[in-house]
Amino acid sequence: MIKDSDSRKRALSLLRTLGSTAVRAGGEKLMRSLSGTPAESILESAAALRLAQGLDELKGAAMKMGQMLSLADDSVLPKPWRDALSRLQSHASARPWTDIKPVIESALKGEWPFDHIDEQAVHAASIGQVHKAKLKSGLQVAVKVRYPGLENSVHSDLENIRRVLALANIMPAKVNYDDIFNRVESLFLQELNFLEEKKFYKLYRDRFTNSSEIIIPAVVEEYSNENILISEWIEGTNLKDWIANNGAPDVSNDLVANRDKIGSILLDLLFFEIFENGFIQSDPNPANFLVTPDGRLCLLDFGATEELNETLRVNYKQLSKACLFGTRNDILKVGERMNLILDSDNEKARDAFVQMMAVTCEPFVHNIFSWKNCQLTLRLKDKILAFATSTRLRPPPAELMFLNRRILGTQMLLEKLGPTIQARSIILERIGK
Repeated sequence: MIKDSDSRKRALSLLRTLGSTAVRAGGEKLMRSLSGTPAESILESAAALRLAQGLDELKGAAMKMGQMLSLADDSVLPKPWRDALSRLQSHASARPWTDIKPVIESALKGEWPFDHIDEQAVHAASIGQVHKAKLKSGLQVAVKVRYPGLENSVHSDLENIRRVLALANIMPAKVNYDDIFNRVESLFLQELNFLEEKKFYKLYRDRFTNSSEIIIPAVVEEYSNENILISEWIEGTNLKDWIANNGAPDVSNDLVANRDKIGSILLDLLFFEIFENGFIQSDPNPANFLVTPDGRLCLLDFGATEELNETLRVNYKQLSKACLFGTRNDILKVGERMNLILDSDNEKARDAFVQMMAVTCEPFVHNIFSWKNCQLTLRLKDKILAFATSTRLRPPPAELMFLNRRILGTQMLLEKLGPTIQARSIILERIGK
């Protein structure tokens, strides 16, 4: 367990980071005011970069919140801030091996099952990092190690971040985000227990046992516990790098076919999780996906898996059907059932909601849709901002937060990949006609 002195040091470090961020943000706001420069024209924010660097050093809930804010829309966070915080998704720094080895030894209670373990991490995130290793049995494995003591700082981290965002006037001052912050805290505490993640690995592996398109690594249960998770090593390219290598317009016909195949798998996986699985991996980070040499999609990291209740799944299915087959009133009725539309909302808000849903469902109007250069994310964010503004920046229901995050994240991945696929057929297969 983390010592009280360590807790105080962490709190002071976070407060220094946040205080420096608030001061710099205030200075930038003053400079924009004096120069008459609109906020949206600022390409880079020194305050935001300082915040991203500080959160990366701290890890934990503080960094996780930064990652989530990077996916926010303009109504919540300005673009320069989103751009800076997005670096936390793929450029997180790893802790040195001298810090990590004692954690592994403690988690394994002195047993050392490795024939070899790479001291350099292959991936680092907010709660831990991953090392490649070989067990004495000969099995190649991924060793996910949790940073110690984070569970004691979750609540204070989130509270301090909320305070500085309010002081720096970065997020709307009159909007109540209590439910959202509580939801973040709950999910993050779940992520910190690798026994929960192990459970979801097994659940997804059972779901996709007979799949020819999706692979889930097996967990080495005898060496996995709440602080360390060991799973079989799967060779492949992380989705971000795979997209970079396969997204050019002049690639061969085979690569175009592979791109379309991976796009179809990603989209079908999303709808399978929402409408049939009852669970969804809510973190859309491309580092959580690998493309194997034989063209399968490997799913990694199930710490942020959320259960979707039956009512939510039914409502999402009805909303999808209303958008594809129904009328404006049908869409609004489902929106009301989901508390996205309230009785007090005026016609402007209702129109904005319908327009937002029209853009959301655009890929499914016709059977073939190309994500290449469609600018769907940009247009959708404009509609989201219009709806948010018309409802006085009212946050969506907290239960939709992580689901919407995954939906938007998948859309962004598809737009970067640029596949041409039978999107309408894919969704109809999952929701029924």
